[in-house]
Amino acid sequence: MLWRWKKILLVASVLAVCLGAFGFVYMGAVIYRASTADADHVLEIPRGASSYAISKQLNQIGLKHSPIVYRLEAWRRGKAYRPKAGEYRFSADGNLAEAMDILHEGQAIQHKITITEGLTSREIVGLLREDARLSGAIATIPPEGSLLPETYAFLRHTPRADMISRMQNAQQIALAELWATRPQGHILKNLREAIILASIVEKETALDGERGLVAQVFLNRLRAGMRLQSDPTTRYALLRDGVAVKKLSRADLRYDSPWNTYQYKGLPPTPISNPGKASFRAVLAPPQGDYFYFVADGKGGHRFAKTYDEHKANIKRWKQDTDGVE
Repeated sequence: MLWRWKKILLVASVLAVCLGAFGFVYMGAVIYRASTADADHVLEIPRGASSYAISKQLNQIGLKHSPIVYRLEAWRRGKAYRPKAGEYRFSADGNLAEAMDILHEGQAIQHKITITEGLTSREIVGLLREDARLSGAIATIPPEGSLLPETYAFLRHTPRADMISRMQNAQQIALAELWATRPQGHILKNLREAIILASIVEKETALDGERGLVAQVFLNRLRAGMRLQSDPTTRYALLRDGVAVKKLSRADLRYDSPWNTYQYKGLPPTPISNPGKASFRAVLAPPQGDYFYFVADGKGGHRFAKTYDEHKANIKRWKQDTDGVE
């Protein structure tokens, strides 16, 4: 009788070993089996998704397997295996094991948004609000000049308010570091004044080779006690009061606003845009010179002058070249 039980146990053990070996081979064949997809797929794994739900989504993109296989593989990987919510790209030649690695490591798709130099805070908020990849609301428009123009990477559903915070933090760090490099005796008293002037330079020219010369003109004017007479400040003054203009008139230049540097000496009360680092550097260390004036050259750049007579001659050339059309 004892011999029979020993025989039964031996057979059962052999069967268990065979089944285990078969299961091991089968599991390996399934989790390393190539996807049946003919193209890459993007999946969004929602927060709190169950193992069954994740398995179902992976099946739908060509990673064919039983939900039991997914659960067993997750169990084999141990408690450390934690698939993360997010948006993921799975290659057409991938397999289930690689997909589970991607989910565990959180290799979510990085999206990008580029904030160009010279945009106002309201315009930047508008871009964020229009971007469907982001989520949440922006309660208030951030202060003008407090956002750093840059290309930012983010995950889908990142809160818009978080993006604003990132831009503000990036601006504070980047500009504070640059401000610390300013030469001794700089006419601008503090970081805020530098941001204000950089925001004006940013709106005056988009040419890297001109930023320093434009900054030189404005700094020379500040030292001489002259008005800056910057068109973009007048446009901003009008825009603040809900008046949009395509071409400034003489009447516009007389508009009574502390942001209108044709009417008020010194810097305006706030920045008029969000300047980039290049314009900020130009304000801190422009080339030395005696330029006090500049006017458009009709070709996207400017002509600079040291005296008012030279400036009038440049204006005459501009009118001849463009027929007086801006």
